[in-house]
Amino acid sequence: MENVTIGQIVGWISSLTVLAGFFFGIYKFVKKVVLDKIEANKQEIELLKKDMRHVKRDVEDSKEERLILLKGQLACLKGLKEQGCNGPVTQGINDLENYIIKKSHY
Repeated sequence: MENVTIGQIVGWISSLTVLAGFFFGIYKFVKKVVLDKIEANKQEIELLKKDMRHVKRDVEDSKEERLILLKGQLACLKGLKEQGCNGPVTQGINDLENYIIKKSHY
């Protein structure tokens, strides 16, 4: 069996130190380039999800508001019809009622 010298031990320790430094450098590079960007993207996705919830709520509010306005227009046209207005008023009533019926079945 061969004797191990202090020079060989120092050589192995030096090699392991260089190898550890190399892998640490790779880890730092991957963390900086990949992992930090993934974390930033996760945060951006969460912000987008939050914004989407607000947009969905606004769209639902807008739908409700448009329905109320549509019903108001129909009521006004029917009031005009009761006062004797005809022609475009009757056509407008028919168009609005057809639209409401068509939309309610989709």
